Amino acid sequence: MAEDRLASLIGDIYALATGPTGERGWPDIIDDVAEMVGAQTAALHLCDARQQRTAVLAARNLPADVVADYESHFFTRDVFLQRQDPALGAHTHLSQDYLSEAELEGSELYNDLLRHRMGNAFYAAHSRGELDDKMLVLGLARPREAGPFTAEQSLLISRLWPHMLRAIRVEDRLRSSQAVAGIGFAAVDELAIGLAILKPDRRPLFMNRTARRMLLDRGGPMLQTAEGRLRLLQPGGDAMFATLLAQATVSGGAPRSGGSMRCGRADGRLAMALMLVPFQPETRGAPLGLGALPILPGPLALLMVTDPNARPNQLADQVIAMFGVTRAEAEVAASLATGLSVEEVATQRGVRLTTLRSQVQSLLAKTGTNRQGELLRLLLSLPRLAAPEG
Repeated sequence: MAEDRLASLIGDIYALATGPTGERGWPDIIDDVAEMVGAQTAALHLCDARQQRTAVLAARNLPADVVADYESHFFTRDVFLQRQDPALGAHTHLSQDYLSEAELEGSELYNDLLRHRMGNAFYAAHSRGELDDKMLVLGLARPREAGPFTAEQSLLISRLWPHMLRAIRVEDRLRSSQAVAGIGFAAVDELAIGLAILKPDRRPLFMNRTARRMLLDRGGPMLQTAEGRLRLLQPGGDAMFATLLAQATVSGGAPRSGGSMRCGRADGRLAMALMLVPFQPETRGAPLGLGALPILPGPLALLMVTDPNARPNQLADQVIAMFGVTRAEAEVAASLATGLSVEEVATQRGVRLTTLRSQVQSLLAKTGTNRQGELLRLLLSLPRLAAPEG
């Protein structure tokens, strides 16, 4: 019976560590562990020995004020941990084996925290293990009248502990990977180019904020069906989009290609540019060190969207920083980059045409370009951020 319960609990531990957060969490796991070995109280905490502090991850039958006082003060005075032999490593430590009643009852931990707020003296069992640069500790306790932990109970804790430690490691690395991925997605949202990853059935696995704004916001050239599929509003354009997506995601060993197309607008402005290319992300060397992780469906296509109507954001500041031009010259450069002619920029700025041409010549000299076309190509090749929302 104990073996079945242990196996079930180990399965629950790994399910919690690797799956989405559900109704059961580490407090539930700690409750089950305590019940299995007859412990009245339990705590799982992560210690930083260098900074002399700890954080309780889950607890059973421990009042919140006791947990808070232990974290802030009594952890550094925990006689149970101080008297353990570090050489025993991740073995289970039973207090009856290394700590006398006189030592416990004479300690600050017992007299100032445990005796008044948790009742009489008790027996304790601790397991500990390295977690990167920290120490994970599981503490279990039972009152003296219940008697010390038995050899069988100690063995159950020892058998369970490596799985708990491994699961916490996996959970920590998964969270770290998710945090890094979140940072990456946030960075991609800042780009002026729209990016999306599409399945062959037109459903996006990912779209950055710029792509969603360009394609799907009010007045955009696309819609997303109830099933999540992307469609161009213009039938002819949608047929071309379907062809390019099919070429980029063809399976069965056939060569994959993709291509580019214009995405027309109903308001007559310059069309957006769309490019669809085969996308096969590299999955080797995964963050968890588990080797290849074929978790993404394939084949996939990378969709890139640019809008020639979008005004380059912060271009004037970039040109000043990179080429040492004046503010007036930088603003002229930003206006030219939107497609205006020299004459149109002069009118827009309310200056003479000769003045504007003199500023353009100064821009050519300072940027190392010879013709206005080269200058525009340089300006449009500079890294760009998406325009602020709204």
